[in-house]
Amino acid sequence: SGINAEYGDHVTSKPPDHDETVRVVVRKRRRSLHDALDRRREKEAHIRSLIDRGDAISREEIRSAALSEGGLLSNEYRKVLWLRYLGIDEEKCVTECDITEFRDYTQVCLDVHRCNSRIPPGTLSQQVLAIKNRLRNVIIKSLAEAPNRHYYQGYHDVSLTMLYVLGERRAATIMSRLCHAHLASHIRENLDETSQQMKLIVPLVSQKCPKLSDFILQSEAGTMFSLSWIITWFAYVINKEDTIYRLYDAFLTMPPLMPVYLSAAILLYRKYQIMEVECELSTVHQILHNLPQDLPFDLLIQNAVELLKEFPPSVIKTLPIKQHEIILQVPRFGYLDWSRNWGSKLLEYANTPAGIAITSSFLVGFAAFAISVYAGRFQL
Repeated sequence: SGINAEYGDHVTSKPPDHDETVRVVVRKRRRSLHDALDRRREKEAHIRSLIDRGDAISREEIRSAALSEGGLLSNEYRKVLWLRYLGIDEEKCVTECDITEFRDYTQVCLDVHRCNSRIPPGTLSQQVLAIKNRLRNVIIKSLAEAPNRHYYQGYHDVSLTMLYVLGERRAATIMSRLCHAHLASHIRENLDETSQQMKLIVPLVSQKCPKLSDFILQSEAGTMFSLSWIITWFAYVINKEDTIYRLYDAFLTMPPLMPVYLSAAILLYRKYQIMEVECELSTVHQILHNLPQDLPFDLLIQNAVELLKEFPPSVIKTLPIKQHEIILQVPRFGYLDWSRNWGSKLLEYANTPAGIAITSSFLVGFAAFAISVYAGRFQL
């Protein structure tokens, strides 16, 4: 009952109307959706204007569109702007070759055969075979252009993304170009340079959150969790193709170490979740390795860009690497093809403290892979 509240007397307020609250929430959601659609329409118009300008557009304009909300929005736009950003003539083709003579032909065929998880459900068997044949051609033709290009397991994930967006001929051309820069560290005779890139993640994290980096180091989990992130540009660990394409907008238009910066941004975003678990090798490795599928990747890309601006590649390569582990010389076919039994190499370290940590990390990685196979991630 309402008594004069001017003098501080008690006033009983009317309880909120539940239906009115629901209506307010619905209106806000509709307004938010309407605003998002407006932003998308504005961006689509901007991207179309970039394409219409032809060669007059700058790489910076393409990069700005690729990094902003939603990236380049659709594969229709990507198939034009990816090539323009890299300065590739749309009519250029890679050199034809006898693909069966390629030194890693058998391994390529094995990996292509088991990439079923990224083929849309319900695809007819004849279409599946055609996709795999085209993927095999993209991989081998792009690598066969130079004798110092070596196939690694994960190259097929990047190639499949390019195939879906660009088609076989253009995909082979762009993959050949990426071998000169973005993927150059991964196509060496070994993955030593890739291992060095993985070592940069924790020092980069330490610049923003020393507690998180110390937690990871104390757990002795190492950085093997990030191998598939970096060498496949996250295509191996993300289920949604649209998310993969959106990330590739950023990776293609940024320096080659962008996947390292995104990896650090992801760890920083998940810092509280990570530090809630027991600080023990297998537990920490598991939470680091299992990437949530609902992460806000637009935000994470922006965070990664800010990290890159604050700590450019020339700087992070000089940061102190306070990591206890010796990162193994990862074989080019190691992280998926355990049948090659490179675990025997780990045993060479068994009598050293570093060897114990590495062997433990290997066993955790093997267990994670076995679980992924059981869950049907790869159809072997």
